[in-house]
Amino acid sequence: MSESQNLPNLAIGYSRARLLTLFGGSGLLTLLFAGLAFAWQEGKNITSFQVAACYVGAVFFGLATCRMLWRLFSARQPVVFISRVGIRDTRLADETIAWSAVRKIMLWEQRTQKFVVLKVDPLIAERFSGGFATQALVLMNKALGADSVVVKAGGLTMNTETLLETCKQYWGAGRPAHADHAVPEPVPAPEPVS
Repeated sequence: MSESQNLPNLAIGYSRARLLTLFGGSGLLTLLFAGLAFAWQEGKNITSFQVAACYVGAVFFGLATCRMLWRLFSARQPVVFISRVGIRDTRLADETIAWSAVRKIMLWEQRTQKFVVLKVDPLIAERFSGGFATQALVLMNKALGADSVVVKAGGLTMNTETLLETCKQYWGAGRPAHADHAVPEPVPAPEPVS
């Protein structure tokens, strides 16, 4: 029995505890920015830029709070599926990315956020461009010369480092043996004609 046959199929969903933490943090920041915006309007040495920045912050974190609330109510099913065949992130598309199409798996860190980046064949990367933020990350990564799919672990039951190691393990087991070492196949000897 090979190593790939021993690996179970994984289904990773959202963590309610992490989503509650994100919901609470974004809710507090929304209230803070809104409170400052309304209180500063009556202040004397406050510029209109500072008030406008607080309004923008209140709207931004308000939208983030709404998104976390929506995820809390709708996050009953898994969103990332990892199997011996490939990986599927339903947040990007309903298609599975086969491990044979993945060229490299790496960790990408942008400020304080970490992402798992799957460098895949260019034709496959186009189908998994995802939302606006994911497209921006993909464009930045393309500027570095890589066609890739970004899998975010934020809010999931599995952190980024564990997701990276799991992907590498399944990738190693699910790829053909000849993918790493290009050994030429022996040329068959011609059969004698009688």
